[in-house]
This record gives sequence, structure tokens and C-alpha cells, in this order.
Amino acid sequence: MKISTRGRYGLRLLVDIAEHGMEGPIALSIVAQRQKLSEKYLQQVALLLTRSNFLISVKGSGGGYLLSRSPDQILIYDVLDVLEGNIAFEEVPQGEESAIERSIRLHFYQKLDQEVKKVFEGLTLAEVTKAEWFTYVI
Repeated sequence: MKISTRGRYGLRLLVDIAEHGMEGPIALSIVAQRQKLSEKYLQQVALLLTRSNFLISVKGSGGGYLLSRSPDQILIYDVLDVLEGNIAFEEVPQGEESAIERSIRLHFYQKLDQEVKKVFEGLTLAEVTKAEWFTYVI
């Protein structure tokens, strides 16, 4: 599983806002500068995250973005699901499925999906921002 640029930028945007959001709305230009990311691409990602109710857009002078809820209520799995589309490895069979395809799906892909989901569903934005290594990165 490889997380796309959209997924990586989105996570970095949310983590940055979680870390600095107590200062008020955060302009994307500030996030782009701090994180060394393309502001234009961040705008696209922010729009998706706003439409999916992870961010609130504040218009006008001093505007920017805020988290729509507390970081401990934002699951990384939900964020990646929005930004990456369906992050499942298992594909729903289209029509007839051979015995080998069914076996691989049930014993490999399905189990892999369950483990990935377990890791990401158990991880909140708050936990990512509180990680020991995080304070050294920012």
C-alpha cells in the first residue's frame, strides 16, 4: 500500500493545523511554507477535507483553516479513506470467482485489510501530534 501525494499532504496539513490551530485560523500559505509543500496543491486537498468535514474554512482577513473537531475525534483511517478513496486491498468479486481467487481474497486480502484497518482506526490525529518524534520534526 502506498499513500499518494494527496494523502501525505492531507495528513501533514491536518497535523500542522492540529499543532498550531490554537493560534486561530491557519492560512495555507503558512502551512505550505512551514511544511515546504505546494500551496496550490494544498488548496485542492484543503477543499476535499473541508467538504468531508475535517476542516472549517474561515473567510476574510485573518482567515484560514481550523479543525472541525478535536484531534482526538479524527481517525487517520477516515482521513485516508477520504483522500485515497477506498483504501481496501480486497476487491469485491465481479461475477464468478474461481476457487483460487476466493481463497486468496479470503485468506490474504481480507486479513490484510482487517489489520490495516485495525492500525489506522486505532490512530487519531491527536496521537500523531503527541508522538515523541513529532516534537523534533516541527
